[in-house]
Amino acid sequence: MFSTLAASRKIIIYDGPDRVGKTEQAKELSRILGIPYFKNNDEHKYFLTDPSYFLNAIRYVDTYFTSFLESTPTQVVLDRSWPSEWIYSQAFNRNTDLSVLRELDLRHAQLGTVIVIPQRTSYEGKLDQYDSINEKINEINDLYTEFKKWTTCDVISINVDDENLQREMIETCNALENIYNKRKK
Repeated sequence: MFSTLAASRKIIIYDGPDRVGKTEQAKELSRILGIPYFKNNDEHKYFLTDPSYFLNAIRYVDTYFTSFLESTPTQVVLDRSWPSEWIYSQAFNRNTDLSVLRELDLRHAQLGTVIVIPQRTSYEGKLDQYDSINEKINEINDLYTEFKKWTTCDVISINVDDENLQREMIETCNALENIYNKRKK
């Protein structure tokens, strides 16, 4: 089972609205695939205090990290990345650099990056630590739906209403297998 997964280079970004279980899913997929998991733990430190952090991150950190991925055979499961800037800059009317976001998107498509976007049918009762997120969660969810149309990377959409990690992993691995098989043709 999942023979193509074992043979393919994997760069996977888990990105989606808050309160969908991205971290748990990304860590579990990392364990299943036997590749590193990475999350920028500084994102919460700057979310309210310095919104320019995220613009600087895409311009300097994400481009640097993408060059690293282009230059090495590194495999990784990322817990959020540049797609979040596309979403949250719009939701919170922050300045961003759409040309850098497009460049990152195209470079990641060339790398074969797959973006997994878990979403819920309803976010009622699923509260985030930030009131501003809770107030905009439906808009954020809708922006992720728009992002799927904008990106040139392969996207896997996962509904997480039942919060069944085993089902989510089976569905994600099957979708990854299909993407990697399609690329081999």
